[in-house]
Amino acid sequence: DEEEEEDENRRRMPVELEPDHKGTEIRLEGIKEMQGCATVQVEVLHLQLSCADCRASTRVYLSGVDEDAADAKSWCEGCSGLISVRLRPTLLHRENSRLCYVDCVRCSVTDVLPSVLMSICEACDAPNVHKQEFVRNRMVSSTCRACHVKYAFRAESIRIEAVTPCEPGHGSRGSKQQATSTDDADDPMDEIAEELRWLRKKAKTDPRQQIIKLGSPLPQMGACRHFKKSYKWYRFACCGRAFPCPECHVESGCPAAALGAHASRMICGKCSMEQAYNPARPCEKCSFIMQARGSSHWDGGGGTRSLAAMSTKDAKKFKGGLRQTNSKFKTSSAKSDRVGAKAKAKRDHDKKFGRDG
Repeated sequence: DEEEEEDENRRRMPVELEPDHKGTEIRLEGIKEMQGCATVQVEVLHLQLSCADCRASTRVYLSGVDEDAADAKSWCEGCSGLISVRLRPTLLHRENSRLCYVDCVRCSVTDVLPSVLMSICEACDAPNVHKQEFVRNRMVSSTCRACHVKYAFRAESIRIEAVTPCEPGHGSRGSKQQATSTDDADDPMDEIAEELRWLRKKAKTDPRQQIIKLGSPLPQMGACRHFKKSYKWYRFACCGRAFPCPECHVESGCPAAALGAHASRMICGKCSMEQAYNPARPCEKCSFIMQARGSSHWDGGGGTRSLAAMSTKDAKKFKGGLRQTNSKFKTSSAKSDRVGAKAKAKRDHDKKFGRDG
């Protein structure tokens, strides 16, 4: 009950009644149903973004309730640039189909994924967070939590229009000809982006990176003290360097490691061939399996499950409990002697005639 009261009394971020017509405008077109909804606005917006430099896609969640969660920053997995977006919610009603504006830096909005909306009840003005996610041309319906009047909402399509181009951001290709403002210079994320740009520039002269030579194996076949059975190195786009594992990446002092930067490519531990990140597949060049093999008994290994073909050195061949005919320590279940109709008949017989009868 206390949590519900806190949710009801929480202060929502302000909605712009006369917003600046800039950034990316998102409209819900073809509204076919708006029963019991005076206004509709964003609760949680799920967006797919495209990097302005390399066109790599990423997904973010933006809150229409909490002002601190209304913006999101992420490292592009393709070019390791810093991209950011900020949500500016507006009120959608019968005379206005605009849902919100999104201000983008170094990226653009390509799609609106299943999101959560909130509507104001026409009968009692109570806010109702929709329990169903909003998607194109699908009805969202329920009853008002205050007056129990039914509400329903459906829109056929979503229009995404870039009113103004996205901001180039600090350290991007398009910002080299523009002066950086004082506010941007004070942003710690911009300082991190600048440090990463310097690390990428120095990556080729890093002694660790010079060890990687095509055709030659990596040190310890790519393993390290953290990942002892992983025979590959990971290439991280944030700093442009390769490390045996994510833990080694964190220990290197890369500022993006603590912010959740992931590897974009991997290097074979046997031939040092760099390739797209897919740990389940063998090396494209030498077919080397970069993950430790399992026991020869299991399907993941190179052995067999057939007891006849299994090596006599394999403990599974003579392991008890599997009911093999050639087991040295063969055991069998005695459950049938304790439970069931047969066991009951045997107990009755022993009770009547004795165990020796």
